[in-house]
Amino acid sequence: MTRPPSAPQLPVPTAKFIAPPDLTDSTLLDVSSSPQMSLGSVDIASHPDVVVGTVDLPDGTSRELKADILRPATDERLPLVLFLPGGAFLRCNKAMAYDVRRHIAASGFVVASVEYRVVPDGGTYLDSVHDVRAALVQLRQYADDFGIDPRKAALWGESAGGHVAALTGVTNGRPEFSGTDPLSTVQAVVDAFGTSLFSAIADDFDEAARLHYRRTPTHFSAYVGKAGALFSEIPEAVADADPATHVTESAAPFLLLHGSEDTLVSPSQTQHVHQALRAAGVDSTRYVVAGANHGDLGVLPDSAAARAWSSATVTNVITEFLHRHLDGADLPK
Repeated sequence: MTRPPSAPQLPVPTAKFIAPPDLTDSTLLDVSSSPQMSLGSVDIASHPDVVVGTVDLPDGTSRELKADILRPATDERLPLVLFLPGGAFLRCNKAMAYDVRRHIAASGFVVASVEYRVVPDGGTYLDSVHDVRAALVQLRQYADDFGIDPRKAALWGESAGGHVAALTGVTNGRPEFSGTDPLSTVQAVVDAFGTSLFSAIADDFDEAARLHYRRTPTHFSAYVGKAGALFSEIPEAVADADPATHVTESAAPFLLLHGSEDTLVSPSQTQHVHQALRAAGVDSTRYVVAGANHGDLGVLPDSAAARAWSSATVTNVITEFLHRHLDGADLPK
C-alpha cells in the first residue's frame, strides 16, 4: 500500500517496557489472523488542497489551511468525516494514511484530511480546535461542491489528531472552544491512540520514560501555552488541554482505539477519556488492539507497525461505528 515519505524522529522517548493494558472497561481486539482492508473497486473522486481556513501566525504572516478530500464518485450526498493526522503537535501532514482514508471514503463517506495549527505555527490546543471547527463550518457551507450531507459530520484522528478530535468532540456548544455554531458540531468521534492528559503520557512505561517527562520540558508544554515549563509547574494548563476535563453528557459518541504495545503514548491515555465519558453517561466504546504499536510509526520505511491499523478488523470497526452514528444524524436545533 502507498506510504508517505519517511518522517523525522520525534523528540519523545520510546518506551522499553509497557505495562499490560487494563481491559476492565475495554475489549481486546485480535487482528493476528485478520486480512488487510480491501481498497475495492469503488471509483474515488479526489479534491486536493481545498482551502478550509486562513490563520494568522506569530511572525505577522498568514497561512492557508487546506484539506485533501476523497469521496465515492457518485451523486449521493454523504456524511462528512474529518481526518486529523498525527505528528506529535509538531507537524500536520494531510497526506498521511491515504489508503485507510480511501477505504473509509469507499465505505460511503466524504473524508477530508485537514490541516490544523501545531507548535511550529505558534499553535496551542485552543488553536487546533478552532481550526477544526472552522473547517467543519467551511465544508458544510460548501456542501454542494463536494456532495456532503451537511447534517452529518464526524471526527477521526490519530495520535495528536486523536487528541484534537477528542477535545473538539467533548466541547460542542462551548464558546471558549469555538463551538457555538451548529455547523461546527459533530455527531461522532474516532480517537485512535490519542494523547489526553500530557502529564500522564508515560504512566504505562518504564521509569526512564516517566522520568523524561517529569524532568524535561517538552513541546507539549508549548502546546498548552506554557513553553519551557515542566508539567508539575503547570497543572491547570495541562488539565485544561485534557479532553476528559471537559466531558459532559452532551459530548458526541466516541470510539477509542489503542495498541497494547504502543511505545510512544501510554494505552491508558485513551482509557482516561473513555472512563470520563462513561461516567458522564456518554456512549463510548474502547478497543485495545492486541500487539499493535503506535500507528504513526507506519510512516517509517519498512515498518510493520501500521499493519494492525489497516487490518480489515480495525477498519470495519471504524466504518460500522461511523455508519451507526451518522446515518440517522442531524444538526442540533
